[in-house]
Amino acid sequence: MKHIKDTSMHTDRWALAACCMASLMPVAAAVAAEGPEHCAAPSDLRLLSGRWQAQALVHVSTGVASSQQELQLEVGANGEIRGQRSWEARNTNPGAIRGRDRLGNPTFRDVQPMIGWIQPRTCRIVLVELEDRGQARGWLRRDASGPVLDLEISQSGNGAVVLFATFQRSTNQPSSTTPDR
Repeated sequence: MKHIKDTSMHTDRWALAACCMASLMPVAAAVAAEGPEHCAAPSDLRLLSGRWQAQALVHVSTGVASSQQELQLEVGANGEIRGQRSWEARNTNPGAIRGRDRLGNPTFRDVQPMIGWIQPRTCRIVLVELEDRGQARGWLRRDASGPVLDLEISQSGNGAVVLFATFQRSTNQPSSTTPDR
């Protein structure tokens, strides 16, 4: 009789676990569905190579400031990315908020070489700085103007920074796919 009772208790635990997991499934599905509604990756990912620009509010340890952000990307056929991110403060008046360069010095502009990937099936993008702790994560999507990159950029440590930016392809400057080093 003891064996039957233990089996019943074991079955009840599994039933309770299954019930709890079923109630969590919609939440897990919502998390997995995060990102753009329609993936906008071109069949030839190399078409994403070029210069991308954004205006962004940047939060650094000394405050919040407006900046011009730029990405120069060279995207390979498999989604591998090499390039750079540059930024420049919009306000450089005395007392203006400064960022930090990769050596930790206060500055109003900097350039960081980066590598990364774009996953063509989900349009997920991940970029990391080669000489610092910065990283960018986000999505490729399409709006009325064409493809855009929605990125969250962050860095911890001495040059801590957090920003959200929507990058659009630059139309007024020639594209260069060779990163400055």
